[in-house]
Amino acid sequence: MPDTTDSASTPAGQGYKYGQRRLALNVRVLMAQHGYRDISKLYRELISRGCDISYSQFKRIVDNQAEKLNTNVLDALLNLFDCRIDELFITLETPPD
Repeated sequence: MPDTTDSASTPAGQGYKYGQRRLALNVRVLMAQHGYRDISKLYRELISRGCDISYSQFKRIVDNQAEKLNTNVLDALLNLFDCRIDELFITLETPPD
């Protein structure tokens, strides 16, 4: 039976767990591929393109610690990296409990 742990009892950064995989953003890899060495430069680029997000929230997104994702931010990242949604997200295997 799959683990359908709710967010109230899930540790920060773990997200929802169904089976042994979890969804994560691939931003750090895409940053490296596009020459962004730190998130500050990427953040400034998103802000200059009209993306409305705080730096602390953006850092949580990049570090896969965010509990929610705004579709406007996702759209901005897709456009900035000129990538598809399946390149922006990856699935991570989680060890069995």
